[in-house]
Amino acid sequence: MASGVLVLGTRGSALALRQARLIKRSLEQVGYQVDLQEVSTAGDRILDVPISQIGDIGIFTKELDLALLDGRIHLAVHSLKDLPTRLPEGIRLAAVPEREDPRDAFVAHPRISSPLADLPNGAVLATSSLRRTAQLKAWRQDLEIVSVRGNVDSRLNKLDEGDWHGLILAIAGLRRLGLERRIREVVDIDIMLPAVGQGALGVVCSSNDEELYAVLRDVLHDPGTGIVTAAERALLRRLEGGCSVPIGAYGRMSDDNLVLEGCVTSLDGTRNFRDQVSGRAEDAERLGLELAERLLSEGAGAILKEIRGE
Repeated sequence: MASGVLVLGTRGSALALRQARLIKRSLEQVGYQVDLQEVSTAGDRILDVPISQIGDIGIFTKELDLALLDGRIHLAVHSLKDLPTRLPEGIRLAAVPEREDPRDAFVAHPRISSPLADLPNGAVLATSSLRRTAQLKAWRQDLEIVSVRGNVDSRLNKLDEGDWHGLILAIAGLRRLGLERRIREVVDIDIMLPAVGQGALGVVCSSNDEELYAVLRDVLHDPGTGIVTAAERALLRRLEGGCSVPIGAYGRMSDDNLVLEGCVTSLDGTRNFRDQVSGRAEDAERLGLELAERLLSEGAGAILKEIRGE
């Protein structure tokens, strides 16, 4: 572990900085000095093209990985949903802090007073996510879904100044930015499963820095969140998915059991394979793999091959 100041790498968006400051504060409360270093990523620079068209593996993480590997930073914080399930050699997921609400939110245009279910036929909703698009179409084929990129504030401005009926955004991001007032309605899990790891953060460090790893694990890691997100990430890893594949997952503890739901949905919403498994918490990764195999056997594999052009 490096002596002196810990350098924490982060993207420069308002949400990323807010999340990094949460980690910084937690480490400072136990006596460490932490400096933030902003690192621009491809996902921050390319805002006029849907993520699914530019490739999503590492789009929000690659530059931070390089900074970590060459020693410019000692650790980095990511939204866990952006973190690839297979990390580059030399980088280790050290801690997953306690998760915010993983669900999605319906954010309505100021002139719209109705809840999501009561939107008129042909209502227009904006999202950057193929997962959300597919599940919304599976729920209501009449909805028109348009793509939107940019940070949370810019998306909200586009909503307020435009003619969309609403946006679908992650609850966690809105809460961390103090924008919970914009949430018109929480989207029910029965309608939309979240992205893998949504609402959680992932803190990474060098695989060689055992001392720093131990500190991050001790100070930041939440075992319950670690268990359920490990199951979700195992599911995603087996399905070989990312932002360009409409995969949803939601892990939760029920008494002493882990319950994991997952889905793979065609982009037009006409095919939606959804199932769940449950078992012991210590079998989290095995349960994720089991659910992935179950979805593949039910027909989800055909959707994944179509999307990948196989």
